[in-house]
Amino acid sequence: MSALRYTDLDAVHAHVWEDFETAAEDPGHPYRQLNFATVYDETPDLRTVVLRAADADARALQFHSDRRSRKVEALRKNDRIAWHVWDTESLEQVRLYGAATVHLDDDVAAALWASQSPGSLSVYPRPTAPGTPIEGPEDGLRPDVATDPVTEEDVASGRQYFAAIRTVIDRVEWLHLHPDGHYRARFDYGADEVEATWVVP
Repeated sequence: MSALRYTDLDAVHAHVWEDFETAAEDPGHPYRQLNFATVYDETPDLRTVVLRAADADARALQFHSDRRSRKVEALRKNDRIAWHVWDTESLEQVRLYGAATVHLDDDVAAALWASQSPGSLSVYPRPTAPGTPIEGPEDGLRPDVATDPVTEEDVASGRQYFAAIRTVIDRVEWLHLHPDGHYRARFDYGADEVEATWVVP
């Protein structure tokens, strides 16, 4: 549990984005795996994804996905998204809201593909789309990659199915369940400024 209690909104804001930028580089960070929500057929749709890139100045978070997945289909129809993460040690919750863009064969997708290890890309060289019904649990696995560790050559054929998802955040909600009392902050992003306020937790 974090004993630090923030009293300055600018410090909270910097702290939140520093955590996301660190998590994008550190697989052990509690913010590395986040819940990501879309809207599919007018219904909320939630899953866990791995944070791959974060840029505080651009207010951007990125991950990658199979371009044939339902989340990509959902984002093409409705770009509004939400993120959620909970740190069990510091007792901090962060919720973020914004819009997403899907990148397939542009510079954003190319840069994210190039920055990933072959192991993280090893799910893409498979002919069937995520969610396709199969006979057994092994049937959807990649049959053509037998090497250990996986190499760049092993995953190259999966590039055609790869998508980078970039989200730009327009609101952050941060909650800290501190032993001296719970408290909460909200940050709304305008064109040129951040509106920061304390809110009732």
